Amino acid sequence: MTNNDILIRLRYALDIKNKDMVEIFKLGGMDFTKDEVLNMLIKVNDEEEAPEEYIKCNNKMVEAFLNGFITFKRG
Repeated sequence: MTNNDILIRLRYALDIKNKDMVEIFKLGGMDFTKDEVLNMLIKVNDEEEAPEEYIKCNNKMVEAFLNGFITFKRG
């Protein structure tokens, strides 16, 4: 499971909207546009080559999302 898969699963499990994803990343210290967030959420199979606009998430991005999510939920 990749970091992108983790973000996709969290987004759907917690019913997070796209604009909220942008806000969560911002609260975690990373600024992304809505389009960039959508490009992170593209589902890619192992057999397929990723589309050109696909953004691969690293550990820092997931960490920023999780930290931002904590702040987002606390208010």
